[in-house]
Amino acid sequence: MFVVTLIQDEMALFAVNEEAYIMEILKSIDGKATQQAIEKVLRQYRTYQLTTPEDLLPTITPKYTLEMPSFGETVNSKVENAAIKNVEHYKQAEKFFESFNRGLYKLTRKERQIIIKAFLEEVPIFNYQIASELNVSERTFYRMKAQALYKLALALRVEVYQEEEVMSS
Repeated sequence: MFVVTLIQDEMALFAVNEEAYIMEILKSIDGKATQQAIEKVLRQYRTYQLTTPEDLLPTITPKYTLEMPSFGETVNSKVENAAIKNVEHYKQAEKFFESFNRGLYKLTRKERQIIIKAFLEEVPIFNYQIASELNVSERTFYRMKAQALYKLALALRVEVYQEEEVMSS
């Protein structure tokens, strides 16, 4: 009984220390610069979406997940010629979509819904419409949207940290 209690106490202490550590890291993140960084990534997503052939794009499922297309080894000559011409672009786009997809999966379903509807759909929906669809107030929606963008930035590792001021002597 004593050993179990000791282990539980150590686990609770570890959880508190871990949470304090995470909070300290979050305090050192530059919110404005991080928002600009994630918006740049979302613009890059839209650019790849517009410049990559439709059959190479991930599809958005009804569960708000992205499904990557499967690429077979057999290619006919028309497609092969186009692929040779644009292979580097396609590789970059595929790598970007896979990385973005991993980050997007780290969000909750509702957060993915917000990101997809506000930024990733062909015709993004207005914020007030998304708030209405989610049955939340606009104020709550903006808080949820900011949190989703922040979490996505962390998941994609594009967060920007504040620079420490150096004291000069």
